[in-house]
Amino acid sequence: MKRLSLALALLAALTALASADSGPGKTSLELQADYKFPNHAAVDSSGFAPIDYSVYNEASATERNVGSTWGGGELKAILDYKLAFPALVGDGPLTSGNNLSLDFAGEVSPVSLNANAQVTLTPIAFLKFAAGVGIGTGWDIGFIGLAMNNAGVLDIQNFGGCIYRAWVEGTFQFDLAALMPGDWNHIVVLASPKIQYQAYSRASDSQAWLWEADDGMNFNGLKLTGSYFLGYQMPIALETVGLLLQPEGWLGSVRDMAPSDGSKALKWGSDFTYLTFGPLFDLRIDGGSSIAILPQFKTGIKWTDTTTMRLNFQQRVYEAPFVYFYRVAFDYTLKL
Repeated sequence: MKRLSLALALLAALTALASADSGPGKTSLELQADYKFPNHAAVDSSGFAPIDYSVYNEASATERNVGSTWGGGELKAILDYKLAFPALVGDGPLTSGNNLSLDFAGEVSPVSLNANAQVTLTPIAFLKFAAGVGIGTGWDIGFIGLAMNNAGVLDIQNFGGCIYRAWVEGTFQFDLAALMPGDWNHIVVLASPKIQYQAYSRASDSQAWLWEADDGMNFNGLKLTGSYFLGYQMPIALETVGLLLQPEGWLGSVRDMAPSDGSKALKWGSDFTYLTFGPLFDLRIDGGSSIAILPQFKTGIKWTDTTTMRLNFQQRVYEAPFVYFYRVAFDYTLKL
């Protein structure tokens, strides 16, 4: 309860800061939404899992069902308040904009509440270093925000404990226009690897848990994630187009829990690296708002035919990766 109280207090403080009429900070409201396409989790497919609006194995009571008649969706609102201060400023073009920024964000979805804080240092124009912490909790409204995953059986945790996170991140960014000035010369590159520790306060390190209606394959431990982008910016309403890649994989003890090479008794693939990728289209609506549209594919784990329907994912056996049409995501940002 102390952690939950801290999260609510941080969110209240953020709201008060964002509503202030003066000060050096910048406030924005971000609305994230997506539609996830249904598929059969690579059952009866080889290499690619097509969209399939049906449910596989619906009659079984002892095995998992895969597929859906409509897919799934997400919705989240993020209120962000950012303060920036000059730091390590120099006279040259690579250091004249150096700064230290503080970023506070409150997030709410239909099944969760989060509060995050991050500090970012820009020591040179093309590099950033960041560290942050976050805390959140969830509830059930038919869609489940927070639950223990006990061998495939979900134990719903309405406001039961909290999810807490801490991360460090580095960002390399480059714009060709910095070397060749011109409105049509903005070829941009961004590489942003991130190491994050995440944990559920009521789970041990070997217990799986579900968060924000995901697949329930979370553990307390370290993850390596990131964003890698190659794009082109233009002085028109379609401001940016490009390709975005986002990897995600476990580190440390979780990665070694059940590697896909079969070196341990469990072989469900804890060492698998998920890749989410696809085009990005960013449209400027006016001076204060924009919307990004992201059709995305994703890689997933194809388990063997004899184990893929088991309720407990830790009793399935890794066979190969597969690719599927993951979702279409929308991200609307309004500067307040």
